[in-house]
Amino acid sequence: PRAMAASVGEVDLDALVNLDDFERAARAVMDKQDFDYFAGAAESETTMRANAAAFSDVTLWPRCLVDVSDVDISASFPELGLPRLAAPLIAAPVAMQKMAHPGGEPAAARACAARRVGYCASQQATTRVETIAEALETTRRRHPSEEDIFPPPPMWFQLYVFEDRSMTKILIERAEKAGVAAFAVTVDAPVLGRRERDVRNKFAMRAGMKLENVRGVSSEKTSEKASERAFVSSNANNAVDANYTCSRAAHGPTVVRRRATVSAPLNAQKEIAARVGGRDASLTWSFLEWIKSVTDKPIILKGVTRRDDAAKAVKMGVDALWVSNHGGRQLDGAPATLDALPEVIAGAKEASATRRNDDVSAKKKRKHVPVIFDGGVRRGADVLKALALGADLVAFGRPLVWGLACGGEEGVGRVIEVLLDELKTAAALCGVQKLDDRNALLADVAQRRGDPPPGQKWSRL
Repeated sequence: PRAMAASVGEVDLDALVNLDDFERAARAVMDKQDFDYFAGAAESETTMRANAAAFSDVTLWPRCLVDVSDVDISASFPELGLPRLAAPLIAAPVAMQKMAHPGGEPAAARACAARRVGYCASQQATTRVETIAEALETTRRRHPSEEDIFPPPPMWFQLYVFEDRSMTKILIERAEKAGVAAFAVTVDAPVLGRRERDVRNKFAMRAGMKLENVRGVSSEKTSEKASERAFVSSNANNAVDANYTCSRAAHGPTVVRRRATVSAPLNAQKEIAARVGGRDASLTWSFLEWIKSVTDKPIILKGVTRRDDAAKAVKMGVDALWVSNHGGRQLDGAPATLDALPEVIAGAKEASATRRNDDVSAKKKRKHVPVIFDGGVRRGADVLKALALGADLVAFGRPLVWGLACGGEEGVGRVIEVLLDELKTAAALCGVQKLDDRNALLADVAQRRGDPPPGQKWSRL
């Protein structure tokens, strides 16, 4: 039998100083297949590496002689259902968290809530959204809001849109009853990227583990049929075995016959692609009108990297944009999200300005559309860099899993504490007293490679 990941206490959390330490420890205690599922990305994994490397192209300029005795890193996003956070941090939606630790999603959500950072539950969770909500409620009762200026925040819920919209509507209704504050609709995965570590490992979920939010929503027949279509569309050029048989006629050329079998690696890819069964690969912009007709909750479009897509989304009334390339797990060769961030911000600003000029309804006028960022975040300084470049809220994904694997709820809590401590330290050293998303001081500390240093005017002598 495959070994379950570490339980609380199996890893000495005090020996883990930074998030890279957590990843190394997680690798040591997790089953290889499970670790590779979370650690891996699409094809050559170029985009995943680029996400992390992009932070090296941004310099933080320290500011001296500033009173940083009381640095405030808190954040507030009431328009997205998050009235107060300890920091502009949220856990990104990560699938199948029970593969990392038996506590899974409830343990991760409790750790986030107790430290007042956001948590976005995944549709592909191994725990029902209702159960995750109950875990959050337990944390709220433990920390009543009247006694704390940072009440544990409600969670968001990440959605994929099914071909059968009634299935999506059911999930939305369930999530609303569970108390989610907003929906993050993922739009960068109409088909599954080719994740070669999973193919090599012949990835399969552990026996007894289910995608609990999808379970029972769709019929087995519908899911199977949709899975086949997803597999074919994502692997159209590789659906047949590349092996050949050769035979030579007595008097003639060699005859090459393609075997009529599907290769083992592609069978593995077919099994992996089955996880996206039922998703709507034909999804277009018109779905935004539909989803806004079935929920009053804020709609966040997750997976945006282009300026024109950002502008169109804002014009169509989305409440926030999430700059993401799925952790490099979809299109290998896509831009690093830190490189895409200024493009998305520019598109959102252009569209917001147009809407302010065109809209006659004061209710629809908005000065700012929040931008969430994820991709390669491993340090509190990375968070500060993303914020300084214009992001409003920063998400972390894989580090949450490494925390789970190392120590369940406590492990996730330690990961968050490391990020918070590093973020506060970096802000203080840059002379940033308050992490207000519109703070001019914050916007004047980061320098991208090739740009002039912030706050300095150079003259030729």
